[in-house]
Amino acid sequence: MRHHRQSVKFGRQRSHYKATLKSLVSALIISKSINTTKTKAKAASRLADKLVTLGKEKTVTNQRMAYAVLCDRKLVAILFNEIAPLFKNRLGGYTRVILTKNRCGDNAQMAILEFVEKPEVPGHEKKTAKKEKKQIAPLEETSEEKAAPLEPQKEEYKKEEHKKEMPKTKKHGKPLQRPGFFKQFFGRKGD
Repeated sequence: MRHHRQSVKFGRQRSHYKATLKSLVSALIISKSINTTKTKAKAASRLADKLVTLGKEKTVTNQRMAYAVLCDRKLVAILFNEIAPLFKNRLGGYTRVILTKNRCGDNAQMAILEFVEKPEVPGHEKKTAKKEKKQIAPLEETSEEKAAPLEPQKEEYKKEEHKKEMPKTKKHGKPLQRPGFFKQFFGRKGD
């Protein structure tokens, strides 16, 4: 019988369900906010809250338990060093689910899953400082530049210098082209 079983498995096998939750929580730790469906957000928020509770007490056992879920040492370090210290005075409710509009394809209720408190990003302050530095005072001209009018410089353009000869391959004598995105990472067949 199915008494008091309220878990939602998203219509997947158990291993696929676990992998989905792990990927949602790891994405939440990386970006601090994710957009997903309402049911996935609720399930992922339960797991994220448990991980933050583990992160509040920095022991080797808790780190290993968090690693069993996240499977990445960098994510465990982010959880224990950046996210968990924000919630040291809070007893629970580390994430929030904000409902948004329905998805166009299947009319599923979408939601934003995010941490209640977010760490300050140091890169944000640098961006505002760059905008202020962009306003540069005009350059002052020297007396020699004022006296001499600007003459257009004539550059001789030689087509032959700018042409680059493509090395020919052994196959068919065709010029060698740069590899595409996938070929660059996965290699070319036949080379």
